[in-house]
Amino acid sequence: MKQNETANETTMKVIKSKRSRREKTFRMIMLALFIAIMLVMDFTPLGYIYAGVFVITLMTIPVVAGAISLGPLCGMLLGAVFGLTSFLQAFGIGYVIDPSAQLLFSTSPFGTIFTCFVPRMLMGFCVGWIFRLISNTKRIKPLAYPIAAASGAVLNTAFFMTSYIIMFKNTILAETTVAAVLMSVLTLNLIVEICVSLVLGSAVGKGIDMAIKKVSRT
Repeated sequence: MKQNETANETTMKVIKSKRSRREKTFRMIMLALFIAIMLVMDFTPLGYIYAGVFVITLMTIPVVAGAISLGPLCGMLLGAVFGLTSFLQAFGIGYVIDPSAQLLFSTSPFGTIFTCFVPRMLMGFCVGWIFRLISNTKRIKPLAYPIAAASGAVLNTAFFMTSYIIMFKNTILAETTVAAVLMSVLTLNLIVEICVSLVLGSAVGKGIDMAIKKVSRT
């Protein structure tokens, strides 16, 4: 009997180990896929949609989806990739050239680096934790995907504006007129980005999250 129990325990450990390896491999593949998608989006019209002075970014979608399905740390890494694509626009690298990025960099290189990377990394990290916290709360668990997805767009704008105010408060870019225009543009962008993240971010994130759970059970 003891031998049978020991054999069963050994078998279970082997099965769990195989499941764990499969899940880790799947997560790594999905993370690499998200990064590849973001780079493709940056060099095609899919990442940033320009409509006059308005810039609607779709780069939050893979960050949000990755944070939901892969966790806060992966969300932070994807946020860093998002920040990199934004930062490279200051040098004309990418599908679009953002004059405002060039202006920010010429005004304050450090401020530009901080504003491009830190807010996006914090956004990805926070979205991952928001999803975890809500999904572990029974009463609002069904709302975990849409709330986490919508929070991505809100946090991205909030963190960006906070960083912008802190880093450029002593420059010409902090003047009332410039700040008012920027706030108006970001507010309109935010409405669109929330809708896009709510639909696509939650759908993609939920799909991949379900796939990871399925892999871990097989």
